[in-house]
Amino acid sequence: MKKRSMLFLGKLVLALVLCMTVLGCALFSKATSSNKAPSSFQSGSGSSGDTSVLLRQGLNFDQAFREVVFILNRHGFDPEMMQPEAGYIRTRWSNTWNDNGTNLEYYRVRVVISFSPNRTQLIISAPAEYNKGNGWQTGWDTRAISTLRTDITQSIGN
Repeated sequence: MKKRSMLFLGKLVLALVLCMTVLGCALFSKATSSNKAPSSFQSGSGSSGDTSVLLRQGLNFDQAFREVVFILNRHGFDPEMMQPEAGYIRTRWSNTWNDNGTNLEYYRVRVVISFSPNRTQLIISAPAEYNKGNGWQTGWDTRAISTLRTDITQSIGN
């Protein structure tokens, strides 16, 4: 009787381990297959996604620079490098700029703003990277570019 219950217990433990393994594999498979890039991600490189904004005539450059930094902060982009004398701003990578606004470890966006040398326009870039498990794929984020272009144009644009 004791041997029979030990055999039953062994089979039960084996069945539980097998079920947990299958369930774990299924969940892992679902998690890796759901790592889809946000709809705003466009793959490619170079300046394909860049856009420019003409600045309002007579606008003080220092004021324009501060306004751009304010708009970036408002949208959750933290400036990492600012060079006012060169008219350049680059933000840190953001893992929360996506369709859901959640932290995605496999998708990141940063913003680069470059003022023209004569300070009459600026160029907005939003490099993005998407990692589907086999390395980072480069591109840009169309929603970030569109959103920032609209806000900057309304604030300091021509």
